[in-house]
Amino acid sequence: MTEYKLQFLGDLKVMCGDEELGLPPSKKTRALLAYLAMNPRKFRREQLCELLWEIPDDPRGSLRWSLSKIRRLVDDDSNQRIIADRSHVMLDTEKLRIDCNELQELVKHKLDSSTTPDLINAARAFTGQFLAGLELASFHEFSSWCSAEREQQNRAQILLLKNLVSRLQEQPEDCLEFSRQLVSLSPYDKLNRVTLIQLMSACGREKEAKQQLEQGARLLKEVGEDAAELHQALHGKKNRTKPQDSQDVSLPSLEPAPPQDMDICLKKLVGRDAELVAMQKSFSEVVSLNQARCLLFMGEPGMGKSSLLQCADELARKENASLLQAGAFESEIVRPFALWNDALRESPHSGAVALLSGSERIDRNKLFNSLSELIAELANKAAVVILFDDIQWSDESSISALHYLLRTNAQLPIWVVLGARDAELESNMAVLSTLRGLRHDKILQQELLQPLDEDSVLKLISDQVPVVDSQVISQKSQGNPLVALELARAVADGDVLGTLNELVGERIARMREESVSMLQWATVLAPHISIGALLRYTGLDDQALDDALEDSEKNGILFATESGFQFSHGLVARSIYRGMSSARRKSMHRRVAENLENDAALDLKLAANLARHASKSGDALLAARSLVLASKLCLRFYANDDAFKQAEKGLSFVQELSGADHISLMLELKEVQLMAAPVQNWEAASSDFISLAERALDHGDLESARTGYQMASHIRWTHGQWSDAKKSIMQAERVTRGGSEEIHIIGMAEAARCLLMLEKDLPEADAMLMEASARAERKHVDSDALPSAKGMMCYYQNNLEAAAELFDEARTRSK
Repeated sequence: MTEYKLQFLGDLKVMCGDEELGLPPSKKTRALLAYLAMNPRKFRREQLCELLWEIPDDPRGSLRWSLSKIRRLVDDDSNQRIIADRSHVMLDTEKLRIDCNELQELVKHKLDSSTTPDLINAARAFTGQFLAGLELASFHEFSSWCSAEREQQNRAQILLLKNLVSRLQEQPEDCLEFSRQLVSLSPYDKLNRVTLIQLMSACGREKEAKQQLEQGARLLKEVGEDAAELHQALHGKKNRTKPQDSQDVSLPSLEPAPPQDMDICLKKLVGRDAELVAMQKSFSEVVSLNQARCLLFMGEPGMGKSSLLQCADELARKENASLLQAGAFESEIVRPFALWNDALRESPHSGAVALLSGSERIDRNKLFNSLSELIAELANKAAVVILFDDIQWSDESSISALHYLLRTNAQLPIWVVLGARDAELESNMAVLSTLRGLRHDKILQQELLQPLDEDSVLKLISDQVPVVDSQVISQKSQGNPLVALELARAVADGDVLGTLNELVGERIARMREESVSMLQWATVLAPHISIGALLRYTGLDDQALDDALEDSEKNGILFATESGFQFSHGLVARSIYRGMSSARRKSMHRRVAENLENDAALDLKLAANLARHASKSGDALLAARSLVLASKLCLRFYANDDAFKQAEKGLSFVQELSGADHISLMLELKEVQLMAAPVQNWEAASSDFISLAERALDHGDLESARTGYQMASHIRWTHGQWSDAKKSIMQAERVTRGGSEEIHIIGMAEAARCLLMLEKDLPEADAMLMEASARAERKHVDSDALPSAKGMMCYYQNNLEAAAELFDEARTRSK
């Protein structure tokens, strides 16, 4: 069988055995081949059209033409590698050799075990920029992907060359070729240029060495660095002998020296010496090897995860690293990119914060690329340290973005330290999937925090609360350092030794009634505990609330912080929360949810908080409504997986409802899921929407019925069932005739738009659109369906300028 090979480094080539096949002249066709080959999965045709073609270009026709050209290149008698149907396209790469993939495999898994001759052959084979000369600047998504891929391949080439130069440094003549390549790939890297100058001097090439010195000094001046080391490299080698006597050539190590003075015991943790050593070693590898590492500390609450992250914080600051840190909260698991929003909020990179605000029209891939580029920019200046605590509550988009940037920046000094409660981690599949991926890439190291031994607990208590009998307390704590300290402090205050719950109960019992009520509301509101919220829900006046807060602080329960108030530990808050009756907790959550419902329409943080409180309120209708809102906002923020999961959670509450509410909310949530992800069984899904539409008609809910028929039409259209799609959309228009005039106008506009998309019955669509427009003008009805349908009509009339303006208007109204 003839071997096929795709070469994307340098000029794009397709090799069949030893024969180089002729490429189609179209840049977009070549770009499509590279994109499908480097992303071996199914793509919707619409995605590929948006990637490489403008609407006026007849994107679907252009895509078909390009696929036909690619088939001639990669298909043969025994392998049909382009796999396409009416809705999806993919390239089967199983039996294709791809140079980029071979380079990545070598760098990640075979670099140290490969022989030097093999690495020499690889360095000569894997040269050139990824897709050199293939620029499509007008297509932003493709350009962003191409730039990120170029950066990743560039880093792999640099790592290969560094390894090879390190092996050959005793053979300057042989080493020179690869040192030159290394400097051309990383022209601002001072150490690589020092090596090249020393090699040239050792080979007697003084003129070339001086040229390298001048060029390097000029480049370093551009970035504000001095060239003293380059001068030393040149002048320090003046007396070297000729190459034949070069066995004594001693070149500097290519790996930067590990940071000095790395003792991080600024905040020594009793009994956690092994974890501190692991932390020191992990950070040293990041800095010395220029490689990304991720360290995960797992354990039950109170075991010291947050204290270890604080040690990592101190180490980052001591080493002048760029620091990003945030903690996940259970209440914000539905807020897309919550960890990154919080981590970047205080950073000087306002562009990144704006990127995550949802104000710009971007897609998830562009957002991931932009985050990755930001972190890479920081990492090229100094090590980057990212600290994320309580990732068991992370939203899917935050943890996926972390995985993406670690995978694409694996050869940069990025140190990620994570904290998680191991028992609760099992329920977050997105986090588990990311951890599996990082473990597979050999980036992740896990440390499970075990209970402290008795000697460590005794030392901890004697160091911090020396006036108590530490022996008895040590036995009660079962090795949990937080519990041990809380018990010791309670005994020092005169309380009777018991469990942590008993001690919290005793503290609560001696507090005033107003203070207890305030603390109960604080546990419901946590982590968003503010003066305003406490005043609203407790009913206390300013003075009474001040007294209650002072009372809680004296008892070591609630403390003021820069961002509001927080409990001394989550275990204390949980003890107070569980001390309330289930009915009271539900009532309190319902009250908060009802207050948030009117304010959360466009604020995802409020919507996430609303969803949490509503889900705990015992009110299924309120919970389902809140999850409709949260899931729709997730779609707006390009977090489709989060949207799908929240809609799925909403559907579980809908099952408790009946009547019109059951049908309308079911349709809204299923519509979100349809927008968030492709359906597994399109025929069953379209039938389900039609069934729901008919049930909505039985309840007189015409708006929901229209939605059901419209969604069925959409599914059938995307799967090429144009006749059935037309029937469904016309049924949607008919049911709106019995409703209000506004509903009917919108129904006509949407039906006209769908007929235009189907390219059927254009005169009927034109007449329907004219009637809808006239009635909308009389009744002052404003809907994005009207300019969208008019834009489609202008497009078919070849009035492209007007079509573009109308589509922009439709998009603005939709937002």
